[in-house]
Amino acid sequence: MRNSIIVLCLFLTQFGGIYAQYVIEDSAELETLKKLPLEKIYLHSNTSLFFPGEYLYYSMNCINTMTNRLSTISRVGYVELIDENHRSLFKQKVLIVGGKGQGDFFIPVTFPSGNYKLIAYTHWMRNVGLSQFYQDDIVIINPYQIDQENLRNKKEETINLDVVQVNNTEFQLEDKSIQLQTEKNVFGKREKVSLVPRNYKGPLGHGNYSISVRLKNNLDVKPAMNATFFGDKYLNSTKILPKNINDSIYLPEQRGELFYGRVLDKEDNPVVNETVIISIPGEDFQLKSAITDKSGSFYTYVNKPYTAATIIAQAIDKDANNMVSLIDKPEMEFETLQFNDFTLNSKMEKAILERSVYNQVENGFYSAKPDSILTNATIDPFDGGSPEIIKLDEFTRFPTIRETLVELVPNVWVKRLDNGNYTFWVREKLEKYEIEFESDPPLVLVDGVFVPDHTSILDFNARLVDRISILRDPLVLGDKKYLGMVVIETIEGDYLNRIVDHNMAINDLEMPTSLKNYFNQSYAADNVDKFKNIPDFRSQLYWNPTILIDQNSNEKNYEFYTSDISGEYEIVLEGFTTYGKPITVKKTITIE
Repeated sequence: MRNSIIVLCLFLTQFGGIYAQYVIEDSAELETLKKLPLEKIYLHSNTSLFFPGEYLYYSMNCINTMTNRLSTISRVGYVELIDENHRSLFKQKVLIVGGKGQGDFFIPVTFPSGNYKLIAYTHWMRNVGLSQFYQDDIVIINPYQIDQENLRNKKEETINLDVVQVNNTEFQLEDKSIQLQTEKNVFGKREKVSLVPRNYKGPLGHGNYSISVRLKNNLDVKPAMNATFFGDKYLNSTKILPKNINDSIYLPEQRGELFYGRVLDKEDNPVVNETVIISIPGEDFQLKSAITDKSGSFYTYVNKPYTAATIIAQAIDKDANNMVSLIDKPEMEFETLQFNDFTLNSKMEKAILERSVYNQVENGFYSAKPDSILTNATIDPFDGGSPEIIKLDEFTRFPTIRETLVELVPNVWVKRLDNGNYTFWVREKLEKYEIEFESDPPLVLVDGVFVPDHTSILDFNARLVDRISILRDPLVLGDKKYLGMVVIETIEGDYLNRIVDHNMAINDLEMPTSLKNYFNQSYAADNVDKFKNIPDFRSQLYWNPTILIDQNSNEKNYEFYTSDISGEYEIVLEGFTTYGKPITVKKTITIE
């Protein structure tokens, strides 16, 4: 961990190029970088075969290649689904905490039948490339589209499953560390199942795992990669940075999600030592500060959850000839990916039709079986301070912000500067009322948008404003001090839509996946009447992306209920012990 901190401190002050790549300048930097281990990722997905209307669930395990234990380096991971034309059909951003993350994706009816690749990686892993990424084969069968060319069996042969082999022997999934125990092996429809993952190895079995309970595929599709096979396949993953002096590298997202951009003058020359404010607007706004380097580049990390879908970068020194830009991370190239060759045949027709009908019925009753999103801890934009809040509807309203400050807002005033512009001032708490403390102006924001030019909002229509909050404590943002903060919130929260400023870069912000409590059907006594007239055609009986097995959880019970679909169901536990050993455990139960 100490090496990780050293590496971060070294590179926080320098940032070259326009694609968030740092150039290794000398042997000392190279040696320091090589002390930071690389990573690999394992995704436990709920299946490898999907139809439109189904969910792809996954549990992410980010692993330190040196120790084979969960990584504490990256805090953001990425998951993409790639089609046979090497196009990314979806990309998700996953927050990683202690090496673990989770997500899901709804397969839409627009996705054609075909062979796909599910890949996962971190920004730090991009220094090696696709060979370091997690890759697994996914099949989508879309019976709602006429064109099935991508899965057509041109030789009209029956499909045979490609058995995964290790050292020329069929791979057997056996691990004695943990056993999956149920009270019996055969259950009726809508019956409760109590599952206990029992650890027989003591501390050697402690670890982080995920559980899936799903109807076995009756189509010959290569199964999803399991943790044990992953451990063998990626055993020789690159462990240290494969770079040399003068090479460019992708920085690890070690303190949070990485954002970067540039400030250029009218001749496209870099603007050096320019202070840039990066903000994520909204009620729970976030502010970051950065300074441009010799190439005009700046960057920052966002390490708190956010709810807005916009990020803004603004230069403090408003030179009309300077242009601020935010730069997206470069897209991956997938041209070298090789795809599985699963094809359809006529014997599959009945199974495909049956599964399609079940999916349509289940989706028709989705509102009765919703997942719940776990709310993040509330982000306090005042960082523990207690602002004074003026709600304008409680007073006689005035036309402009200027008049409102004079008439309604105590301890805040506006003063004209020698250059003709105006600046807000806030009286510090300990100062006497008659003294104007003017050492540092306050931070001023409207709807979480930083306002570098206070003059620009003095004539803003105050009838559009809901409230004004004033913090009277000294603040530091980057290398700049402020005396307090004035936060103006409009009624509609739409200030950003009302301004045009070429010194401001505005980019859409891809939201990370949400943590969820996945719906777990219950037919307990108090639920029987509620669901008795609702069909239950679930093929996924249970999904839990993160469970912890330790000294306190050896007898922990996980409950789920069977559905109306009879057949064999597979209970799968995947994960890694605290010592880095991959674990795959399976158990079959039958529903009659």
